[in-house]
Amino acid sequence: MVLSQQGEGEWNPFAKVGIAGSKFLQLHTSPKVAAMGGAGVTLFGDDPLLMINNPASAMFATNKAVGVGFMPYWVSTYVSDIAYLHPLGRFKLGGYIHGVTSTGFEEVRLNEETYMYEKTGKTFNYTAMALAFVAGARLTDRFSVALAPKFIYEGFGSYTSTWAVAVDVGTVFETGWRGVNLGMSVQNFGTDPTLKGSYIRYSFQGGQVVQDTIPYKSYNLPLTFKAGLSMDIFRNSYNAVVAVVEANHHTDNAESYNLGFQYSYSDMFFLRFGKRFFGGFSWVPESHDEVFGLGFGVKFAGFSFDYSYTVNYRMPDLNRFSLVYRF
Repeated sequence: MVLSQQGEGEWNPFAKVGIAGSKFLQLHTSPKVAAMGGAGVTLFGDDPLLMINNPASAMFATNKAVGVGFMPYWVSTYVSDIAYLHPLGRFKLGGYIHGVTSTGFEEVRLNEETYMYEKTGKTFNYTAMALAFVAGARLTDRFSVALAPKFIYEGFGSYTSTWAVAVDVGTVFETGWRGVNLGMSVQNFGTDPTLKGSYIRYSFQGGQVVQDTIPYKSYNLPLTFKAGLSMDIFRNSYNAVVAVVEANHHTDNAESYNLGFQYSYSDMFFLRFGKRFFGGFSWVPESHDEVFGLGFGVKFAGFSFDYSYTVNYRMPDLNRFSLVYRF
């Protein structure tokens, strides 16, 4: 449950937050998914970047493809992805590297004489990476399943680092009726990371400052369950409008209900719009910052370029870019 009983009908915006680490795993660069309000678990095709959202998304692909994605995030943080897809008949192999870099952290140390924190003039960067291998198949002409075991690394400059292993599981079912597709994925099911080394905890005891060396504790990965449905609202020889609805359950945050729409012309030009709802249907949620997303895409001569713009309430808006080549 996400609601906590602080009072009848009262919503607790802090429920379940802060109980998982490695949050970089929940960032993504796919403009298709972002522009549709995060509702991407049923999207499939020759875009290998979709495997990051659901590894089964690429199991209906017919061509080899390589894709790159990029998102300038907040406060000198940059998110980038590179993915590759290799069809082998009904079986598909692929992989991706999902990376995050945050620069310019200042080192601060405690002056043991004044008990004041002081800057040392040194800086360091946070780096994180998930390296995944994707394998799956079309079990029938309409049903696909895939696994994505991955290696996860996080580094905090030269101070400490950690690693873990996890797996994503996904399915996509194409019903063949009115363009209805069903999708499901489980992400980040794996071991608990533990930072190397220890830290010093300062406390006052009997008027004295006492130092204790404390080893780092392990923390949970951000396990996420996704399920969605997409269907054709309108389709003819050249034009199509598709709607996607998706429910996300996070072990470390409020559930979200994502709604997205895509218009396409001759499978060459695309317009997208989407909205993510957190624990209710307020247009501007009190506990989260995202308002809505929109974007477009162009596909021509084996290339496809996609862009999305996410409008936020308090934080700066976000841009995402991707380029995919099929061969």
